[in-house]
Amino acid sequence: DWGRGCIRTMLPQISPNQSQEVRQRGNQLGGSLPGLKGHLHSSLDEQQKQPLTPGAPPPPPTDAPLYKHPWVWCVLALLIWIVFGTVWYGFWHGFSVIVAFYYHVQAGLSIGFGFPGAEEICYKDPSQISSPTVRHYATGPGMQFPLPSEGGRGGCQAADISKAVTVIFVLIGSSIIASAIGVIAQALTAPAGGWYKTLIAEEKIKHLQQLAAESPGISDDIIIWLKILFLKSWFQALCCIVVWIAVGVIYGTVSDQRMTPITALYYAVTAVSTAGLESPKTIQGFPSIPVTIEELDPGHWAFSGFYVLVGVPLYGWALSALASGYVAWVTVEDADNTLHEQITEDEFQIMDYLGYPSAKGQGGDGEIDMFEFVECQLLRLNLVSVSHLMQIKMRFIDLDIDDSGTIDKDELILPGGVEQPAHPGMSYAMDALKSIHHEIEDMRDARSKLTTEEKTRLNDESQALAKEKTSQAALNKTWGRFYKQAWFKCFVVFCLWVMSACIFYSQWQQWGFWQSLYYSIQAGMSVGFPLPSEDEMCTKTGIEGRAALFIYPEGQMYTPFADGGRGGCVAGDMSKLFTTMLILVGSSIIASSIGIIAVALLNPPGGWYKQLIAEEEHNHFRKIAEESEGWVDDVYVYAKMYASKGWVRSVLALLAWITVGITYGTMSNQRMSFVTGLYFAVTSVSTGGLEAIMLLGDDTPSGDVRLELDEFPGGNFAFVTGYLMIGIPIYAWALTEIASFFTKAM
Repeated sequence: DWGRGCIRTMLPQISPNQSQEVRQRGNQLGGSLPGLKGHLHSSLDEQQKQPLTPGAPPPPPTDAPLYKHPWVWCVLALLIWIVFGTVWYGFWHGFSVIVAFYYHVQAGLSIGFGFPGAEEICYKDPSQISSPTVRHYATGPGMQFPLPSEGGRGGCQAADISKAVTVIFVLIGSSIIASAIGVIAQALTAPAGGWYKTLIAEEKIKHLQQLAAESPGISDDIIIWLKILFLKSWFQALCCIVVWIAVGVIYGTVSDQRMTPITALYYAVTAVSTAGLESPKTIQGFPSIPVTIEELDPGHWAFSGFYVLVGVPLYGWALSALASGYVAWVTVEDADNTLHEQITEDEFQIMDYLGYPSAKGQGGDGEIDMFEFVECQLLRLNLVSVSHLMQIKMRFIDLDIDDSGTIDKDELILPGGVEQPAHPGMSYAMDALKSIHHEIEDMRDARSKLTTEEKTRLNDESQALAKEKTSQAALNKTWGRFYKQAWFKCFVVFCLWVMSACIFYSQWQQWGFWQSLYYSIQAGMSVGFPLPSEDEMCTKTGIEGRAALFIYPEGQMYTPFADGGRGGCVAGDMSKLFTTMLILVGSSIIASSIGIIAVALLNPPGGWYKQLIAEEEHNHFRKIAEESEGWVDDVYVYAKMYASKGWVRSVLALLAWITVGITYGTMSNQRMSFVTGLYFAVTSVSTGGLEAIMLLGDDTPSGDVRLELDEFPGGNFAFVTGYLMIGIPIYAWALTEIASFFTKAM
């Protein structure tokens, strides 16, 4: 009842000759339905603040001021975020502007290069800290934390304050980036005339494919297929990210960073994927010599900061394009099943209030026409919402000046508007639509020749097939057929990915099971904790097997850092190459899995009208709160109302999981302060990886020294592995909900 009532509230069921009443109702709805204000003839003109003449066409559209474009606000928010972060780190850590910019971008975008570290300020000479406030919190009495050799973790209050600010920057930065991507994606996927331009592009591809099939030469086929590929968004995104990775590889190999080609590839991929497993080193010159952070050419910091600022969105675009293409490919059958699933009794009751607004009354006419059927299927496929459909109908009634129930060209195209040149590929779109109409007409002609009995038989067969598909779809969603569900297939692929990584690291790096599993997850999911390092094997003496052939023989070791090189060995480079492939494959698997699972969650049986019911329940609760007298009742009602919202549940789940991370950091042998525990939790789930676990033993009165990797309790690696596997999806869920909220608002 709430669902039908919601539709009746959005658009009264009246006949066309009562359109004036609908316009008056539109004025009432203009404040509650987004997008209506300023589009109805009877509303006020926003510029002149004068009522428009009833029945007169609206004035031609004018370009909105620059500040009203959502992307402007996204860019402005990003610039403010960058400026504030740069100023903060420049003041607190004493960094130059370039180094502060680099540190802020790599930390705020969850790259987590790990160099320079937040704790470095604790060990500076007090004379090098210009601010008295910072000097007090870094070197003042009682401000230093116990060192690992004294049973502590190291650091100071100044570092903890910096970490607390970084946590805020990470949360704000990720929200800004996610919202900006959402706004830009919305603008790119829904531009003016985007629907027919998409149709033109699809028809161009079909035309080129036909030319390729008819061309006699191989060279012509190659040229045509290249043209086809460049029309596809996933190929454009892939070309952009490949070029950008190549830029990073060239920088690493040509600059005085002295990277090998594999290390440079490792640097580029882990930078744009936010893993941050390879950072710039403090070496420069030809031949290279070690220098301090202050002496290092600021161009290295500037390049890395700008590189990730551009590369992270490019990588996100490529990942989204590839994942969306794959998800669309694997969910074609799901869409077909949705179209053929039987209409339920609940859906039929609400469908009766879709279609053309007419005087149906409370119960409807009990019949479904093509208009209503198309609307229902669009809703079932989650392509539109009920409120959007109602806004479209209100807009139609508004444009129907003569109340004829149809709109001619003069009514539809605004007078005095800017003449737009015809699209050069419009013929492709027209041919595609003609072809579709011919198919529909052929189908109608074929059916018109059938007798009523034959049509009934075909309809019965179609209904029987729909019943079978509906029952099979329902069975496939039960635990008895979990192996056919999307989440299980994604889980199997993820397990195979993790298993292959564990086997490699245990055999090549010769780590234990928990260390291998931990590194597989934290590197493959682009967290990028700096411990352990893949180059550590180059300094070990007990490596056996094939990896030893690339460490100990002459010529396998690279120039040490003390001699002006980056250190490492060929075996470390081969491990980095595997990790690079692991990140690329893993991010694609995770993005595709999230997309497939999201489609399954967004399109449950009857999801469209259940969402409508939920929205009407919120309105019902809000009305109760307005009518209730006591504030206690208001709090209870609003708490009940907000508890069902996706962004509230996701934020509460994230806060609970961050609390788990803080508890581990402060209560375990990691001996973190509260702020460092918060820093560890937030930068872990956000894939920043700025605070790694340290090789500390159990706390004893005599104090602990740092342990070797083989001596470290495996439970710490097990906990962090599980923490990341659960926390990263929760953080992504919360970020998506928050970004969706801001995107809709803008």
